[in-house]
Amino acid sequence: MGQVSDPGLVPFPNMVRIGLLGYPNVGKTTLFNALTGLEAFTAPHPYSTTEPRIGTVQVDDPLLDQVAALEGSRRVTHAALELLDLPAVRSGSVRGLGTGHELDLMLVVLRSHQSGRVPSEHGTDPASQAEDLLVEMALSDFEMFERRQPRLLKEAAADPALRPTADAITKAGDYLAKGIPLRQVGWSDQELRAFRDMAPLSLLSCVWAINMAEDDYENTDGIQGLRQVLPDTDPVLAASALLEEEAARLEPSERLEIYQGFGMGEGVASQVVRAVYEALQLITFYTVSRRESRAWTISRGTPARRAAGRVHSDLERGFIRAEIASIEDVIRLEGWDNARAGGITRVEGKDYQVADGDVVLVRFSV
Repeated sequence: MGQVSDPGLVPFPNMVRIGLLGYPNVGKTTLFNALTGLEAFTAPHPYSTTEPRIGTVQVDDPLLDQVAALEGSRRVTHAALELLDLPAVRSGSVRGLGTGHELDLMLVVLRSHQSGRVPSEHGTDPASQAEDLLVEMALSDFEMFERRQPRLLKEAAADPALRPTADAITKAGDYLAKGIPLRQVGWSDQELRAFRDMAPLSLLSCVWAINMAEDDYENTDGIQGLRQVLPDTDPVLAASALLEEEAARLEPSERLEIYQGFGMGEGVASQVVRAVYEALQLITFYTVSRRESRAWTISRGTPARRAAGRVHSDLERGFIRAEIASIEDVIRLEGWDNARAGGITRVEGKDYQVADGDVVLVRFSV
């Protein structure tokens, strides 16, 4: 029997993958730079992004930093999101936009301000841009489903086992032909499995980011108008992409001064992380040790055995039980060993649903 809080040399789990989408000149790549700390080329003319750019957004986590200091961890690994800056959407030609990447969510950038230096082809009304983009994504999927349908119908005629897949594709095509995004329709698990290999864009959850003028943070008209055309479950945030890009190049203390001076709150990265976790129902659990303290991202409701598999497949296969304590309790008692000695840790079985903020030590057998 073994016990692992840091197995060492474990495969890094797949990060949440986010596609950054928007019309030309909305500030999409500027926001990408702000979130990733990269310096991707931007230009005051449309379509300067021709191929997807990839960066990561670190999930800042003061609790992880505190527990790592208490454990004397030699390495601290924060959770991260993978961000793809996609080419700008051309009106009427998003059809076939397939990104070539399997995405978990779309971060859609909308523009709400005028700029003499950077013209806007699609105006400055976020609600209008959002409505158009929802239709564009639906039509892109429709074209893909329409191409797939004849072959599936033919195969289903010869193999009845394929009939449910063909029916699901036909049903989805009917909705998409009307411009209705797939995520606005209720689907069975079997139907969702039929869509999986096509990765339809309109099935993805969306977070909407309004790129505002530097001096316009108190103007909530764009946010209110946007909420009227979106599902209630879609998170909406506002930020000045240009100011955020400039702040991202500064040291943390200087960045904080910018945030405070311009009334930018906690900054756009924290807003995006929180919105993504909300939209996808994600939580964080931790493994801690002297070697490494690490944050892991899982879906809410994940049982302990499957969560252990995020750390290493051996832990899932040989799972026996898990010792659990909240990270706040571990910090309060100044470390995992003190928490265990103080009777704060508890033992849970494979079906326990890991909670946000749990520190997990897995006992397993191989």
